Amino acid sequence: MDKNGYLSKLQAVLASRRAEAQNTAYKNQQRARSNSEFLALDTEEKNLVFDKGKLIANGLSTAEIDKKLTAIRQKKAKILAKLGLSPADLEPQYVCKKCNDLGYIGGQMCTCLKKMLNETLIHECGAGKDKLSDFRDFNLDFLKDEQHKTQLIKLRKKFEEVAEGFPTSSPKFIVLSGKTGVGKTFLTECLAKALIDKGYLVSFVSAFGMNNLFLSYHTTFNEQKQSYLNALIDPDVLVIDDLGTEPVLKNVTKEYLLLVLSERSRLNKLTITTTNLGMDQLLSRYDERIFSRLCNKRESFLAQIVGSDLRLK
Repeated sequence: MDKNGYLSKLQAVLASRRAEAQNTAYKNQQRARSNSEFLALDTEEKNLVFDKGKLIANGLSTAEIDKKLTAIRQKKAKILAKLGLSPADLEPQYVCKKCNDLGYIGGQMCTCLKKMLNETLIHECGAGKDKLSDFRDFNLDFLKDEQHKTQLIKLRKKFEEVAEGFPTSSPKFIVLSGKTGVGKTFLTECLAKALIDKGYLVSFVSAFGMNNLFLSYHTTFNEQKQSYLNALIDPDVLVIDDLGTEPVLKNVTKEYLLLVLSERSRLNKLTITTTNLGMDQLLSRYDERIFSRLCNKRESFLAQIVGSDLRLK
C-alpha cells in the first residue's frame, strides 16, 4: 500500500471516531431531555439566548440576562449529575480538540493525523520496531575511538543534509559498509525516521527477505506475481539491510536485484544498502552490472565505517 492508501485508511478511522463522538453526545442529549425539568430549563435557556438582542432592546441588561443563564445552567448541571452526566457529555468529545477529528485545519493536515500517519509508516516500514532511532538520539560521548567518532559525526551531517533536501538533492543510492555494530543500522534508522516524519513511505527489508520476494516472483505465474517486486519498487525509500548475507540463487538473486535497482533509479527513488562486505567483495559477489548501479559516482554516496562494535560499549 502506498502513502495515500494509508492516509485514506486513517481518514476513515477519524471519520468513525468523529461519528462515534457525535452519536454518544446525541444519546446523552436524548437521555437528559427525557427529564421534563431539564427539558423545560433547556428550552428556557435557548429562548433567552435566542431573544437576547430583543430583551436588551426592551431594557434588560446584559448582566441580568447572564445571571439568569448562569442560574439555569447550574440547575441543569444538578439534574445531569443525578443522571450520571455532566454538561460536557452533551457535546461530542472529540479525541483531537484542534480539528475535532476531521484531520485537517484550513486545508492543512492536523498534527493528530500527521502523528497517526507517522506511526503507521514506522509500523509498516518493516524495521521490526515501533520506534526508530532518531538524530536526537545521536550521542557519542562514550566513544573513545576518535576516527570512528569523526566518521559517524560526518555521516550524521551528511544524512541530515539528505533528509533536508530529499528528494530533489538526494543521491539515488547510499551504501554503508563496515563490520557488525559500527553504526550502519543506527544511522540508516535516523535518516529513515527523518524522512518518515516528512511523510515519505520508507520500507525496510533484510537481504534474506528480499531474496525470498525474488524467489516468489520467479516461481509465481498469476496476477499476484508483480506484487512481489512492487513491494521493493514502490516505496519512496527502500532500505536493504545486510546485503551479502543472502544465498545467491541462480537466475534469481542477481537478475532481480539488478532489475529492482535499475527501476528505482529510473524512478528517482532512494535505495539505502547496509553491508558487512567491502567494495571489492561486493564487486566479486554481485558482478560489474550491480556494483556499477550501487556504486555509481554520479548517483551514489558510499561510506565504509571503520571501528569496533558500538553495542558492546
